[in-house]
Amino acid sequence: MKWKNLLPSVEENLRCYPPPQILIIHLGSNDLGLIKGKELIEQIRLDIMRLHVLLPNLSLVWSEILPRRYWHLAENQVAINSTRKRVNAAVRNIFKEELNHGLVICHPNIKAQERDLFRHDGVHLSDIGNDVFLNNVQGALESFASSDRRVFPN
Repeated sequence: MKWKNLLPSVEENLRCYPPPQILIIHLGSNDLGLIKGKELIEQIRLDIMRLHVLLPNLSLVWSEILPRRYWHLAENQVAINSTRKRVNAAVRNIFKEELNHGLVICHPNIKAQERDLFRHDGVHLSDIGNDVFLNNVQGALESFASSDRRVFPN
């Protein structure tokens, strides 16, 4: 899914289901290389604020964009990874500074150098990588529920 599909997807779900209490957003990687990092950050900021207005009681969670071993649309693999880091940092700040109840899940234990975490395409997580990712999400949700921490694992 690309970022532009987030709001239409949420709106469609709201027609069929009651509003959720929490929404984990794990998007953006498929947009890198298609649009500039600054444009993606601004689109994320606008859509997050729209979601906050639409669902003021919703707890929004940003799950940072993961590294990849290979970026299909990138002419420069190093440059797109730098863009990924800049987007993550900017969105982390949006969630911490501009959003009242924004929460952030970081994934420091998922590294592109760790071949076992990725499938052969270098893009998608392997079964082991998915286990690590889901363990991060579970740990974050448990931490958020039992403390006032807003960033996991920091």
